[in-house]
Amino acid sequence: MNSFIHGVRLSVAGVILLNILGCGTSQPSHFYLLRAISPTSSSDLSEVKPSNLSVGLGPVTLPKYLDRPQIVTQSGTHEVELADFHKWAEPLSENVSHVLTENLSALLSTDRVLQYPWRSSNPLDYQVVVDFWQFDATMGGEAVLVARWSLLGSDGQTALITRKSQVIQHPTSQNYESLVEAMSRNLENLSREIAEAIKALLLKNHPGSLS
Repeated sequence: MNSFIHGVRLSVAGVILLNILGCGTSQPSHFYLLRAISPTSSSDLSEVKPSNLSVGLGPVTLPKYLDRPQIVTQSGTHEVELADFHKWAEPLSENVSHVLTENLSALLSTDRVLQYPWRSSNPLDYQVVVDFWQFDATMGGEAVLVARWSLLGSDGQTALITRKSQVIQHPTSQNYESLVEAMSRNLENLSREIAEAIKALLLKNHPGSLS
């Protein structure tokens, strides 16, 4: 009986030791953020500057399968992979909203781009609603963004423009840093489409608001 108990204790100790050794050799986690457009990259769209333009961004929605800390990649026609050691530094939906807000602010030369939800006392010229259908990548393949977005009037009800955008970038290397960089460029391209649509409406309907 004593030998049996002794054997059990040794087995338990062995399992604990293996767990400790396993923890000691595990990979370090890496955390990533999508980047906003640089001010120099927005200069080509800032020839005509809106005056006191106010834009509300949101709601911005992403597919539920992306609502997790791990970076999700496509690994097949019907399969995705979760990167246990490569994660987002903040919830992806929040990071996407932050980047879109900064991008539109730079591209439209206004600091009055508000993230949803905003106070009802803040008057808006336009509201941008974005519904992402796909926002991921394939390691060694493409980074894909597919989204339907609408540009609403100041009442937040009238849809002035509704479009589907699909943009694709090819990561420069087969690593997560390059993958996230390609996803950032996709957000930049989407931001440019939205900013161009807003400026076109301003030129058409309110030419006096541009200088």
